[in-house]
Amino acid sequence: MLKKVGNYLFIIIVAILVISPLATILRQEPTFAVSIRTWSMVPVFTRGDMVFILPTNEHTNFSPGQIIVFRSEEHGIRDWTMHRIVDVDQDGAFITKGDANAETDQVGSRFPPVKAEWIAGVVPTIGSQPLMIPLLGYIPLLLEEKMQDSSVLPVLLGVLAVVLLADEIFKSKKKRKKETLQKSQLYFLGGLAFAMLMGALMLMGSLFITFPFGVEDNPGVLMGSDVGVLEQGTSRELTLAELKNEGSIPSLYYAVSSDPQLMLQQNVYRLRKGDTAEVIATLNAEVPGIHQANVHIGMFMPFLPFAAIRFLADINLWLAFAVVAFVPALPLMALPYLEPRERRRLVKIWRKRISRIAEIIGG
Repeated sequence: MLKKVGNYLFIIIVAILVISPLATILRQEPTFAVSIRTWSMVPVFTRGDMVFILPTNEHTNFSPGQIIVFRSEEHGIRDWTMHRIVDVDQDGAFITKGDANAETDQVGSRFPPVKAEWIAGVVPTIGSQPLMIPLLGYIPLLLEEKMQDSSVLPVLLGVLAVVLLADEIFKSKKKRKKETLQKSQLYFLGGLAFAMLMGALMLMGSLFITFPFGVEDNPGVLMGSDVGVLEQGTSRELTLAELKNEGSIPSLYYAVSSDPQLMLQQNVYRLRKGDTAEVIATLNAEVPGIHQANVHIGMFMPFLPFAAIRFLADINLWLAFAVVAFVPALPLMALPYLEPRERRRLVKIWRKRISRIAEIIGG
């Protein structure tokens, strides 16, 4: 019983660690759960805690006492901040404060009052206690800090493989016979979780750039855009990002643009240890109006030959992420089937399934 509970808890924890950063990257805002980076909310929670959040919308009601997650780069709040609402000003905006801070965020015009549209989430509570898991957030924080060292992931994979193989080699025959058929399912789920973790880590090392620009008869300024409004028929060269491989293993970066007016000078960047590269594009102002360009720069670990990764990314960037992430997980998924008993069981299962499908098709 305790073993089953432990397995379920392990799966839940892995799901939290994988789904949360993955959803955050895709949505470009904190989603489901976040790792606390600072001590501004002590003693409610501290650095390394994993805190759950609920998404907000235009119908969400905010009130003093709630802990919210907010950001507004245009107004100087460049990092996602988790603080408590302590008051509401005359315009309906919120005065916020970290529980450990002596003053509110708005003292000295450090932050402007927080508007509702800047808020990405609210921390749910049970009674007066926020919903959180102490110290769990240290895992993604540590992984994020070590992401630039690409040698960390192969080492972790190697350690995991050695531990599992040792368990299989030194396990007694009696213990093996007592194991249930759920063993292969656990290995499959473990491999799936590992693949999702690899995908999330590669996404964390990727860049997702979005910027608005305008095309009109006369050049001008566009609120919230460093590019502004370009004169139709002109072009401008832009440096979108600087890539740097701080790890010891080569990495592949693949860039794609969503706007046909934004032409990347180069799509593929293969960086060895210490290499840097600039992602440069030419913006051709051709179609009048206000546009929003999206540039995705995917970072891939060398789990496949770079030529294969490039082939997959040429088809679809997300396909490449999925395939490359699954490659290191395949040995874990296949490990149970090194035993003849497990292989025979698998053959029986598939024979039954094929027979059922044949019966259904045959009417």
